[in-house]
Amino acid sequence: MSKKFSKVFHKKFGQRVRYFRRLKGLTQEELSLEIGTDNSYISNIENARNDIPLSRINQIAKALGIEPYELLKF
Repeated sequence: MSKKFSKVFHKKFGQRVRYFRRLKGLTQEELSLEIGTDNSYISNIENARNDIPLSRINQIAKALGIEPYELLKF
């Protein structure tokens, strides 16, 4: 797998996080607090600057009130 593919995946994943976060009416800071990370963590995910462990995907989905697969549906 090339690095470009990875960046595309992370960008699409970040867009899904942003979509569901806004749908729920949360700020990046509020979502970060709900999953126990620093304020910039969600910003970094939404802007495709962080790799995301599976355990964190589950935490984000739970905080957003959705199933983890919803974040990967793109």
